[in-house]
Amino acid sequence: MRAFSIFIGVATTIATFGGARGEPNGHQTEKQSVAIRFALVAGKQPAECSRDIHGLGTGGKAIQLHDARLYVSDVALIDGAGREAPVELEQNDWQYANVALLDFENKTGKCVGTESVNDTIRGVAPTGRYKGVSFVVGAPSLAKAPDGKEVVLNHSNFATAPAPLDLQSMSWNWQGGRKFIKIELDPEGGVTRPPPPPRPTPSNAEASTPSADKPDAPAMADAPRTAPLRVNDDGTITVATWMLHLGSTGCRGDAVKGEITSCASPNRIPVRFSSFSPARQKIVLDLEALFAGIDLGRDKGFSTGCMSGPGDPECVPMFENLGLRLKETAPDANDSGKPSGVATKIFRVEGLK
Repeated sequence: MRAFSIFIGVATTIATFGGARGEPNGHQTEKQSVAIRFALVAGKQPAECSRDIHGLGTGGKAIQLHDARLYVSDVALIDGAGREAPVELEQNDWQYANVALLDFENKTGKCVGTESVNDTIRGVAPTGRYKGVSFVVGAPSLAKAPDGKEVVLNHSNFATAPAPLDLQSMSWNWQGGRKFIKIELDPEGGVTRPPPPPRPTPSNAEASTPSADKPDAPAMADAPRTAPLRVNDDGTITVATWMLHLGSTGCRGDAVKGEITSCASPNRIPVRFSSFSPARQKIVLDLEALFAGIDLGRDKGFSTGCMSGPGDPECVPMFENLGLRLKETAPDANDSGKPSGVATKIFRVEGLK
């Protein structure tokens, strides 16, 4: 994905993308520019590549960032009456249709990914007085493209998708779709976990292959692929990285054939702040709140970390922190992967400095 220069917009009345939008009565809808800044923190300290982060989780270990990216969609401003005005995103290498990629890693230290970073969502909204903001963490299944046509986003082929949906590192497969949040951490001394299960043999490979009929986890949510840092005397292994990969699970349908893929657990996070000023404030993602109650130095099995699998023990506290239901509350409730009713506390508003 190509880089572009990040700037903070100042509210001004403009026409939408290259010209005013005509209304049926011939009047033009005036627009104002919107620039919403985001930041990554750990409590009161900035969370950056190449520097130790303290106070995350319960293990008491110093942590370094390995990756930190997320998709945000359906951004809207909220007026005094509580009405939402959708923000029409500028179309560039970080934003397509109504989805944007926030990227806080710069490929220094232990961070992987790209050197380019993006902490700002930019677009336009109808001119007005606004008091709040809302957005969704995740990529929508469908959206209107700039040309007005309906396009598949979450379950599109990354190899042919426009930026920022063209990153293999932010994709699972066409059924699983995108990784909505990808936060990876390297704790000092690594992560100790049970050894991976044996690789399937030709005789049991079919039974071991995840599929739409076995929706407990995305296809790649399995034991670590890289060699462990060490094999311990008690039979456990130690690996370098604890991974949070949030995305839709239990997905069905063939996106390659143009079918609309449905997912048992959509795992999208709605966020709403009734009081927010883009000119004076930013939205911070707090890793301290995200990893509260989680021992980042130990893993009980399944994926190393949480890759959205309902059977993963690390996903139980993680989904509580995300404000999502990991499993159905009752048989046939169909509410897994949906908001739990308790708003997530991983985001907060802070003043710009």
